[in-house]
Amino acid sequence: MTEKHTVHCDCNAIEVSMTGNPKVHAYCHCEDCRELLQVPYHSVLAWDADRVEVHRGLEDIVEFQHPSKKMKRIFCKHCGDVLYNTNAMGWKLVSQLMFRKCNDDKLPESYQADAHFFYNRRIIDIDDQLPKR
Repeated sequence: MTEKHTVHCDCNAIEVSMTGNPKVHAYCHCEDCRELLQVPYHSVLAWDADRVEVHRGLEDIVEFQHPSKKMKRIFCKHCGDVLYNTNAMGWKLVSQLMFRKCNDDKLPESYQADAHFFYNRRIIDIDDQLPKR
C-alpha cells in the first residue's frame, strides 16, 4: 500500500496530501531556502511535484514566486501558514515541522533527516552526527 500523509494550515482552510515516501529528508542550508523562507536552515521532506496535491482550499492559497529564483512559497491567505515550497528542481518541499504539527507531533523514523546539504554555506553550526555535505 502506498503511503499517504496530509498537512493543513493553522486555520484548517487548506489541506495538502503527499503520496509515497519523500525522495529527500534532510536539512538544507542553502541561501535560496534561507532567503525564500526566512529561516537559518530548512528541515525538508521533498516529493516530486506530482506526489503533492491540494485537497481542500485551493482558492485560499497564495503563491509567492521569488523574483529571481525558480522557487515558490505556497501559503494560506488567512493564517499565513506555509504549506510547502518549491525548489529549482520542481520538487515540493514540506517542512518536517509542518509534517509533525499535523501528524500528532510524530515524524516516521524513515522521514528523519539523514544529512545536511549545502553545509559549507551554513550560517549556524549544527553539532550532530549526520553527514554534512
